[in-house]
Amino acid sequence: MMKVRSTLAALALIGALPQSGMANDTEAAVGLGGLLFERNDQIAMENEDLYLSAERVRVRYQYRNTGTKPVTILVAFPLPDVPLEGREFSSGFPEWEQQGMKTLVDGKPVQLMRIDIPKINGKDISARLKALGWPVRYWEEEGFLQRLQALSADDKSEYFGEGLVTTEGMEGEELRPAWSVSTNYVRTQTFPPGVPVTVEHSYMPMTGGSVASALDRATREDSMGGPHGYEAQYCVDQPFLRGYDRRRYTPDGGLIETVMPIETTLGYVLKTGANWKGPIRRFKLTVDKGNPQTLVSLCMDGLVKVSSTRFEVVKTDFEPVHDIDVLFVELVPAEGGR
Repeated sequence: MMKVRSTLAALALIGALPQSGMANDTEAAVGLGGLLFERNDQIAMENEDLYLSAERVRVRYQYRNTGTKPVTILVAFPLPDVPLEGREFSSGFPEWEQQGMKTLVDGKPVQLMRIDIPKINGKDISARLKALGWPVRYWEEEGFLQRLQALSADDKSEYFGEGLVTTEGMEGEELRPAWSVSTNYVRTQTFPPGVPVTVEHSYMPMTGGSVASALDRATREDSMGGPHGYEAQYCVDQPFLRGYDRRRYTPDGGLIETVMPIETTLGYVLKTGANWKGPIRRFKLTVDKGNPQTLVSLCMDGLVKVSSTRFEVVKTDFEPVHDIDVLFVELVPAEGGR
């Protein structure tokens, strides 16, 4: 019990990832990130090598304990709260195990322990749910919603008053659980003094996207501007738009109906992990668009094309100030096209 309590306390210190929302009819990417480390002023990050693609995210860290004694700290992979913000209640429950998470320490596989914390307005309600015999991950419990509907009027009133249940997003007076669940995959890691420790983490990203694109000329002016527009979020520029137009329009400006744009978006939470001593001494980012014909855009200065599908940038003494949002656009034959 003491180990679990200390783990939960450390998770509170580490914090949680911000959540992604939805925009119009587009399925938003869920911004995941890398591993977070319990704050410690003796652990320095010497190297971070980050690889982003629509199929896989890989990040490789090299840390060094600058002190004179071994340091053991909590390592966590935090996930967005469930139900996912901005989605319909029925579709806001991802199965995290399907993301194919893998973690290596000095090349050897290690296991992360899953911890789920139910919350209402940021308050941990684990003890209350245990007392009631209610499941934390209620969406996995067959028949639990029916149990709520079968409660007596007095019980419904009591639990509604506590904020445990709500009718929001349901039909009529039907009840559903009102708590969110914060999930962290955690382990403790010991860093010996003066010895580099390499930690690798990979997973399948939760991409978003849409069929069709607001980058078409008819909607471009409205979609480029604003804090969540293509320019601010993905740094879409004129060379990108010219590449889009060459595939989407004829030389005289006519829309090519046999071509359909497909957008894929990827979010990576970068700025929340600065719990180490000093800046990242060497940071390398690789973005792989997969197909040479795919267009890609993101806000990161210094990116250089190194192959037909890959872009890279290397920075020294790097301190992240914003997260990374990547836009991939494929222009593929439309149904019936050639």
